[in-house]
Amino acid sequence: MLKVGQLETERLIVRPFTPADEPGLVAMFADPRVAHFVGEGTALSPEDAALWVANSCDNIDRFGYATGAVILCETGEMIGWAGIARPPDDAEEVIYGLAHAYWGRGYGSELLRGLVGFWCQRHPDKPMRATVDPLNLASVHMLTAQGFVLNQASYEGDDCDLYIRPAEVS
Repeated sequence: MLKVGQLETERLIVRPFTPADEPGLVAMFADPRVAHFVGEGTALSPEDAALWVANSCDNIDRFGYATGAVILCETGEMIGWAGIARPPDDAEEVIYGLAHAYWGRGYGSELLRGLVGFWCQRHPDKPMRATVDPLNLASVHMLTAQGFVLNQASYEGDDCDLYIRPAEVS
């Protein structure tokens, strides 16, 4: 996730993706409960997983951050993905997702707190954004608890809402 090192929270590590993570990403997206709230809501092909990993590695080299694998410290298992993505419009966006077996345990909130801290430490003058399916109430709650506010419903005509966390005030 970071150019040098990784993001660590109490129970989780977010580290840069490697090609070895591609099958795990495909497996997580094969679960319709997970895929439903991400992108087009469909499974991730092995080719798309490889492209995601390659783009993330490129973004780390270019910008110093990207998305990466979420690792459970206790077991070393990859349980999700998280980080700062760079969509085509170049506006950074916080993204995160977990395998269904790890929902409801506070990992998402822990990840988001870590990502907000990472971003605010390095870019205190820049807001953060996130897009979320309004039916994903857990994610909406996590975002609002971290200071994100609804900016635009049905963002770009999609079934997702745009949330913005204002830049830190000095």
